[in-house]
Amino acid sequence: MNTNLFQKAQRQRVKLKLAITGPAGSGKTTAALRLARGLTRNGRIAVIDTENRSASLYADLFEFDVLDLEPPFEDRKFSEGITAAVAAGYDAVILDSGSHFWEAVLDYKDKLDKRGGNSFSNWSEATRRFRGVLDAVLQSPIHVITCLRSKMDHVLEKDEKSGRQVVKKVGMAPIMRDGVEYEFTVVLDLDMGHQAVSSKDRTRLFDGRIFEITEATGQSLREWLDSGAATPPPQPFTAPEPAPAPPAGNGRAGAEDHALLADAQERAGRRAPGPRVRRGTRGAGLAGVDRTPGGQAHRRTAAADERPGGPQPGG
Repeated sequence: MNTNLFQKAQRQRVKLKLAITGPAGSGKTTAALRLARGLTRNGRIAVIDTENRSASLYADLFEFDVLDLEPPFEDRKFSEGITAAVAAGYDAVILDSGSHFWEAVLDYKDKLDKRGGNSFSNWSEATRRFRGVLDAVLQSPIHVITCLRSKMDHVLEKDEKSGRQVVKKVGMAPIMRDGVEYEFTVVLDLDMGHQAVSSKDRTRLFDGRIFEITEATGQSLREWLDSGAATPPPQPFTAPEPAPAPPAGNGRAGAEDHALLADAQERAGRRAPGPRVRRGTRGAGLAGVDRTPGGQAHRRTAAADERPGGPQPGG
């Protein structure tokens, strides 16, 4: 029987999980729709819109269906929306904006804190809700594109045409839980000029590039995805046999032997080596257990057995 649980690594065909980050006005929604159109070969696209129906403003440019979510942005609304997109047979779903479900998690944590209780326990409950939505994204059997708002800052830069210093709006970290970028296959960051760079790219298609996100971006990603091996059916996992349980012992006397030995060794300043003394056996220096006529157990050591006349009651 082959006991090796490992197998040769192979890149397989998977569904894309991609994030687009950027400040307000950087073009996240347009970029997501263009990328999805190229990714799906003009297939069916669903949009979960939390931005006050703003995605529908692009309905004259793109073919898609929309689910408009209204506040409060509870985690279940996002999970149910993704599940509904899968059930309806869409090829890709765009979550615009994923930052709203993280803000909903933070609001939920604040409500728990106001009710009292341990802050760590409250974070544990809030994290459970966050993971529920994130798992719905990552485990979805269709492509998922998540738009994330970026925190904004303003910097002074020299204008190349006029040579003067101008104020420029730039995006910083996305409004989302720290480290979430590790969960996606690709993360593309947009600036106010609608130019993208990759801050995370497992496909290695965009390393070192500055580019505009178009249908061609989606097409190149689709070709990379399709070049993987066909996904085999899941293999059943056989857990290793559990270790055999220790002997159950042979009754009350064995348990009392163990307890008396532990007491003797503790009195001598040593710790009882529990695993080495099995129930129902005598340890070193313990010859047996006697009982007084009243039924009280006491120690009988090997030294006592060697006294003239044999074991002495109570000795």
